[in-house]
Amino acid sequence: MSILMEGLIALISGMGIVFAVLILIAIIIWLFQFLEQPKKKEVVVPKSVPVEVTPVEENTTDDLELVAVITAAIAASLNTTTDKLQVKSFRKIGSNRSRW
Repeated sequence: MSILMEGLIALISGMGIVFAVLILIAIIIWLFQFLEQPKKKEVVVPKSVPVEVTPVEENTTDDLELVAVITAAIAASLNTTTDKLQVKSFRKIGSNRSRW
């Protein structure tokens, strides 16, 4: 046999094995639909009690002024403009000044 015939036989047998394995995998995946799924436990959720929410009046102007003052102070300490700074969040610690 020539080298060309041996190569052709190897090509055909290799492709045949690959397609046979792919078909076998497809059959195995198809058989998964017949497996019984485990039953899910039913969870009883208690009904929620309605809670009255009292609206809290927020003083947003003070917060905006505070953000502006903080941004200006940081910009002054860094010798830059406020355009490059962005205050994402701040937290009030308290108004007890006796510690200082």
